[in-house]
Amino acid sequence: MNESEIRRQLREWIIERSKSPPTWEFTDTTEILEEGILSSLDVVEFVLYIESLLGEEVDVDDIGPEVFTSIDTLYDSFFAKS
Repeated sequence: MNESEIRRQLREWIIERSKSPPTWEFTDTTEILEEGILSSLDVVEFVLYIESLLGEEVDVDDIGPEVFTSIDTLYDSFFAKS
C-alpha cells in the first residue's frame, strides 16, 4: 500500500467514527484530538486499526499522545519507517 492510500484510509476511519458529521475540512494537518474529532476511547480502536494496516502489533508503551495529533504525525510515526 502506498503513502496516499494509507493516508486516505486513516482519514476515512477517523471521519466514520467522529462524534458528529464533518462540517469542517479534514486535512492531513487537522488536529484530531485537539479538535475533539476522536475521543480517547476511539484511540484504542484506532490503534487496532493501525495494527491491521501495518500487519503487526504496535507497542503502546512507545507511543505518546503527540502521535495522534494529525494524519501527518500518524503516518510519520507508524508508516514512514516501514
